Amino acid sequence: EGRMRWSPRSGRRGRGLAVAVLAVGSQGLSTTPAREARIRELYDARRRLTDELESLGEPTPRRQIRRLYEAFNARDAAAVAEVLSEDVVYEDLLLGDTTICRGKEAFERALEWHPAFVGSKLALPLGELDVVVDQVACDGETSVGVEWHVEWNSKRIPLGRGLSLATLDDQGKLNRVVDICEAPWRTVGLVVRPILSAFGALSAGLAAFGLLHAGLII
Repeated sequence: EGRMRWSPRSGRRGRGLAVAVLAVGSQGLSTTPAREARIRELYDARRRLTDELESLGEPTPRRQIRRLYEAFNARDAAAVAEVLSEDVVYEDLLLGDTTICRGKEAFERALEWHPAFVGSKLALPLGELDVVVDQVACDGETSVGVEWHVEWNSKRIPLGRGLSLATLDDQGKLNRVVDICEAPWRTVGLVVRPILSAFGALSAGLAAFGLLHAGLII
């Protein structure tokens, strides 16, 4: 609904229109400065379009992923569920199959046992745990990538950084969320790295101990 449908006839017209637009658009862009100026203009136009869509309440990927983290930080399970599709799939790549949640109900049940939600529900003095979004990269339509870190009482916690990838269905709901965070065993690398560096043999040491292959340093 609301989408342009393709047909052989419309396809031919579309191709003809595209050729005409390219022909007109390419005039005067043969020089590098003109081409770069046009590229900047198009990127600015896309950014303004996304901002306007969000101001109108349109569920863009960037808006939906921010709503997800805002709802989590507010310990609002209902608001979290609001941005999820019924068949949403969540997976934490670090912990593997044990963390896969299939469906909105499974996701909500998992939240009920999350320490942050349990502590909030029982009014336990555990402090404030927040996921802070650092950067958002979005294709503007269905996919969004996020770099984030975790703070405890407004202070960064060690090994608290992570990346997420999310996709939207045609209703603007998140239907897949994949997380990967810094591994706890990375602490081994943090200890070993200064020792190997002191002897000027970081690369040789990594190869000898197999740490690089095991993913303990990166």
